[in-house]
Amino acid sequence: MAGKWWNRIQPNFSYGEPLPVHLSGRGFLLLLVVSLGFDSLCGTGFWKNSVAGSWSLISGNTEQSEYSASAAFEREGDLQIGTVLLKDTELRISLSHARGTLNDSLYQNEGEASIFFDIMAHQKISPFLLTSWEYDSTAGLESRMEMGAGLKWALGHGFSISGAAIYELEDYVNEVGTTHFRWSFRPKYKKTFSSGVTFNSMFFFKPIHGDLSSYLLEHNAAITLPTTLKWLTINLTVEDSYNSKPPGNVKKWDNEVNIGFKIIF
Repeated sequence: MAGKWWNRIQPNFSYGEPLPVHLSGRGFLLLLVVSLGFDSLCGTGFWKNSVAGSWSLISGNTEQSEYSASAAFEREGDLQIGTVLLKDTELRISLSHARGTLNDSLYQNEGEASIFFDIMAHQKISPFLLTSWEYDSTAGLESRMEMGAGLKWALGHGFSISGAAIYELEDYVNEVGTTHFRWSFRPKYKKTFSSGVTFNSMFFFKPIHGDLSSYLLEHNAAITLPTTLKWLTINLTVEDSYNSKPPGNVKKWDNEVNIGFKIIF
């Protein structure tokens, strides 16, 4: 019994069952290591880091286990890289993974790793670079890697819009891998209230260049609630995603609601 219990909760970060690590995933890990190298160039005191997670386990008539974990590493301010000084720059590296099983059947296995590099972040108009790698085996997505660049326009009062051009490598289970050129349009609203509560909402529209009938829609809304401990917050997130042309019998819509905690250090 103890062995079975341990097998249900031990971390498993494979994004396919049991698919090997894709070359694009290895490429992203290389980018991650390079980005972390900024720390050795500009010192360790500039980083703001956080981790979040949740876990549940049910035994008996129902055998269910579910966990999620995420981490973020953020730096804001002037960034010195060699002899180049980048003013008012934000660098964000984030990682996440979620997995759930019900009666030994996998119903959730997804994750994402991303790097976002925003130059002149708090100015009216700011250029940015981004790269991300994600997987969702229960939705048939073996691997999706994105690399792109764009511009953000701050409208004031917490509102902003952005547009980006993205090169994408996409692999679905039992399908030939494809490459796309996508556009990404994103309105955003972020507000921190006097009580310390933060509300953040983003909506993405990502059509494939030359084929507007093939697109991705993504929405993310998050509320952060402070606690009496400065290093601990409670988070509520709602995520919706839509694929206009999913593979096989995969549904177009996915919805997820999470309540968890975040530790800031």
